[in-house]
Amino acid sequence: MTEAKFGKDKVLMFRKLGDKKAAAKLALQIEHKWEYERSTDITKTKDGAVVSDGGLETKLTIEAIATKDELNTLLKNSVIEGFKLEVWEVDLAGEKQGGKFAALYAIGRLATWEVPANVEDLEQVSTEMTIEGVPQAGFATLSAQQQEEIMYAFKDTVAYQ
Repeated sequence: MTEAKFGKDKVLMFRKLGDKKAAAKLALQIEHKWEYERSTDITKTKDGAVVSDGGLETKLTIEAIATKDELNTLLKNSVIEGFKLEVWEVDLAGEKQGGKFAALYAIGRLATWEVPANVEDLEQVSTEMTIEGVPQAGFATLSAQQQEEIMYAFKDTVAYQ
């Protein structure tokens, strides 16, 4: 039987392109969406239409609750300063290979950073990332600390060292 996929099993992690430190998970994610669009041009000829490829455009839209952390600051600054980011969509429920998680990797730039402050609601970040080239599928390593940030793991009642 075919198994359904759940969006909650996919998390986004980011790093400034060129940085050597580990990627960080975007906290309190609500939703993200990949959009793939291929524009085509049609030239009419006496023998019928000829279709030419205009290239692939990929965008990643993201919604999350705003937080006062290093990653939110980095993402906001990437819009202001115009630097590139690396992004991974890690599928926690997907196929694993050698202890690594199925993932989609891309490089791009955030185009917007919107944080409305409503009197009754939590601040919700909305942003859109324009991806360079084609996102690549592979397998990503998550450190124990990254997994702990992502996965709410059972802890025993004894003291920890």
